[in-house]
Amino acid sequence: MLRQLLIENIALIDKLELALGDGLNIMSGETGAGKSIIIDSLNFVLGERADKSLIRYGTEYAVVQAVFDEYINPQISEYLDSVGIDAEDVLILRRKMTVEGKNECRINGRIATLSILKGLTELLVDIHGQHEHQSLLKSANHITLLDSIGETKLFNCKAEVQKEYSNYTSLKRELGKYGNGDERERRLDILKYQIDEIERVNVGEGEEESLLAQRKRIRNTEKILSALQSAKSSLDGYDSGGIAAQIKSSISALNTISSFDDDIPALNDRLNSAKLEIDDISETLSDMLDKLDFDSRSADKLEDRLEEVRGVLRKYGGNYESLQSFYENAKAEADMLSNAAERVAELENEIIKTGKSLSESAAKLTAVRKKVASEFEKSMVRELGDLGMGSSTFKVQIESAEQIDEIGENGADKIEFLISPNIGEPLKPLAKIISGGEMSRFMLALKNIVAGIDGIGTMVFDEIDTGISGNISAVVSEKLCNISRNRQVIAVTHMPSLAAMADSHYLISKSAENGKTLTRVDLLIDDTDEVARLIGGNDYSKFAVPHAKEMKAWADRYKAGLK
Repeated sequence: MLRQLLIENIALIDKLELALGDGLNIMSGETGAGKSIIIDSLNFVLGERADKSLIRYGTEYAVVQAVFDEYINPQISEYLDSVGIDAEDVLILRRKMTVEGKNECRINGRIATLSILKGLTELLVDIHGQHEHQSLLKSANHITLLDSIGETKLFNCKAEVQKEYSNYTSLKRELGKYGNGDERERRLDILKYQIDEIERVNVGEGEEESLLAQRKRIRNTEKILSALQSAKSSLDGYDSGGIAAQIKSSISALNTISSFDDDIPALNDRLNSAKLEIDDISETLSDMLDKLDFDSRSADKLEDRLEEVRGVLRKYGGNYESLQSFYENAKAEADMLSNAAERVAELENEIIKTGKSLSESAAKLTAVRKKVASEFEKSMVRELGDLGMGSSTFKVQIESAEQIDEIGENGADKIEFLISPNIGEPLKPLAKIISGGEMSRFMLALKNIVAGIDGIGTMVFDEIDTGISGNISAVVSEKLCNISRNRQVIAVTHMPSLAAMADSHYLISKSAENGKTLTRVDLLIDDTDEVARLIGGNDYSKFAVPHAKEMKAWADRYKAGLK
């Protein structure tokens, strides 16, 4: 239940704290006092769309906080768990919007998206206003409503239909993979080409990296080969310009003067040692050159292989692992298609059998729905009669699909609510015939029937009494009171009989303070004067107040009779 509503900087509201009670909470006040602002604020914190015009003029942001207790049911627990929020004793929802248009939503202090907030609040609060009937006017929503009314009776049948539908669609999807005979042949040709190409190229694990490393070595080998040849030529050369030849010349020259100087033989020994070292280096360079004999054809072959490997990898996944995965999947699909005729025949037989089971399950669901619809029709006619629409005829039209492929997980039925408000008029869809006042009563009759089914703890009625007056207003008041015995009801009203039924009555008013117009809300200890104001009359105190007291006494007697 909604226990507290904190509003800051919304329209004419500066700061407002509203504590709400069990049962029937009534909000009333003069036209323009700001009753709609309270509902707009509630809609805002519940996740409805809002724009910056909601923010009070001259302020930077608007904030609304709602506190719920006794809110847990299996659906809410499951939803909170699915979004990673722990259920606590109280549930605090907070939403803030700035003039820049930024939204911040929190659930028990945790940041949440607007869609998560909306998904939660749809399980907490049901709001119905004079302009909030659009979902009921859409026939697509009627099957959901009927199924919620007959949930316990329909549960097993719906579960069976959903199971059969899942099996049927699964078989159809598998059959669809095979296509027809021509499609299978074309697909098989493509797969065989891809498989043959992968097998022909036969890429090894890590081969691309190995080829790249080899190419790098070959490209460096060209540089090394040039350097080695240059070095060897400098050492021995092919003429007298080589270092070895020059050393040899130096030794010969020194030998001619060795008899004239005792130091010459020692120098020749050193030159001979240097020549031996140079000759050894030259031989080593020769060995290296032999090993690095460059073959341009081998390099071209390597480049061709690298391009081939890279081409296959690009076509089938980009890396070796993806290539292997593609190959395995292609082989499996090719095997499947190669043996398709037998499996297709099996699937076609299974689809026929499963389709028959699905049709039978859907027919059972339709039969139970018709029983639920019949009971619902009687209840609606009775409720509408209580609300002054006794001449109305209400019908749940059920049209069932004849083709198996028109059956869905909800069965074969298309459902639409039809009504004839007056004797002699044909049944027509709600949207085409029902007036505003009639729609309000229809909605109230519906809610009186489904109260407690959906498990939602708080219901809000924003001037649902529009177009209702006279004796019917007393019946409407009783209906709303009935609903409020099992759940919290918040109702904005101009109707004195409904105000008299209040368990808690809040007066909404506005006043000028410091040059600003502000809305305020007061919980009335004695609401006799407000009920009298709603009754109206030329002589306010002489007639309206006694009438208000009588009306409150009638309301007290009615509520006492419900306990």
